[in-house]
Amino acid sequence: MKRILISLICLSVVILPCFATDDSFEITEAITKENAIASVSKNSSEKTAEITTEDTTSETEAITTENNASARTEPVKKSEKQTEKATEADAVTEVPEEVTEDNSQPRLMVVSYEIEDGFISPEETKILTITLKNMHSEKQVSNIKLALSEDSDEIRPTGMGTKYIDTIGANKYYTWSVELKAVHTATIGEHKLSLSCEYEDLNGSAYTADDTLRIEVRQPALLDFDGAKLPVKVVQEDTITVNINLMNTGKAPLYNCKVDFDIEGLDSGGSSFVGELAPQESATANANLRIDSELTGKVAGTITISYEDSFGEKYEQIKEVGTKIEKKVIKAEKQEEKEKKNPLWWLFLLGGLILGGSLGFGIPFFINSSRQRKKDEARL
Repeated sequence: MKRILISLICLSVVILPCFATDDSFEITEAITKENAIASVSKNSSEKTAEITTEDTTSETEAITTENNASARTEPVKKSEKQTEKATEADAVTEVPEEVTEDNSQPRLMVVSYEIEDGFISPEETKILTITLKNMHSEKQVSNIKLALSEDSDEIRPTGMGTKYIDTIGANKYYTWSVELKAVHTATIGEHKLSLSCEYEDLNGSAYTADDTLRIEVRQPALLDFDGAKLPVKVVQEDTITVNINLMNTGKAPLYNCKVDFDIEGLDSGGSSFVGELAPQESATANANLRIDSELTGKVAGTITISYEDSFGEKYEQIKEVGTKIEKKVIKAEKQEEKEKKNPLWWLFLLGGLILGGSLGFGIPFFINSSRQRKKDEARL
């Protein structure tokens, strides 16, 4: 068996190449052509690569040159673009802030108040001015109600004593003028008035506030006077007396009452002090005014009457006065002046003496003659 197989193999080796000569030639030729094509393709690829490398290098150099020129000629545009990109990046990355609600309470407060003349008297009506302020810097207050009252009810608003206000803006003021009246039995001294405020904020939250106002009740200080005047004419170096009658016409005592003179050419020597004056009481201030020895003609000045009430407040009443200062005349000058006016005075004197002597002699002689005649007739 083995011999047969070996024989067949040997035959195949000898016989088969004879039959396959043409085919192998074709195969060999095909392989040769493929190798040639591959060689050509390789050479072409190398040449193409060289060309491509050169073109790429040229293009790269051109682009690099152009970019450098752009960088030199347009630096601002490039930075602006970078800024815009950065801004866009920030906008994208920005986180919105968290909004918090303001729950603070707006406060409405009294910042000042004032009453006419600083006080009110029994049975008197005066205006009280109250200034309020919204202390909040951002929130307004609205739907506001004000109410004024006094515990003793001795000082009363003439109306309802209430006020409605629509709105007071943030950090804004509002002034309320209310008329007050003190009853005739009002106690003299300090009274406390209460001001209550009701209001709301923008959210409708309700609030209240209270303030205390202090008002003084006083009896008015009333003083009248007469006699504050000067003579029409005065003479140099003379002294004149001025009597001024002071009368307390009020219901409260007056203190430190005095009179001062400020008149040109007249010296009073100081104030004329009276002191305390009880209600409905009067007193006289006496002053001796010495006239200047050199000044003549019309002069003017003032008489000032000052006093205080129970609260130490000072009052003044001033009256303007005037007079005329005449020159002082000596007696010798008067006699000389009379002689000048009557130059024949001696004639009148002589005539008077003669007439007087005649009458002095004639009247007794006539009387004696009449008596003697009656005696003679009686004897007969």
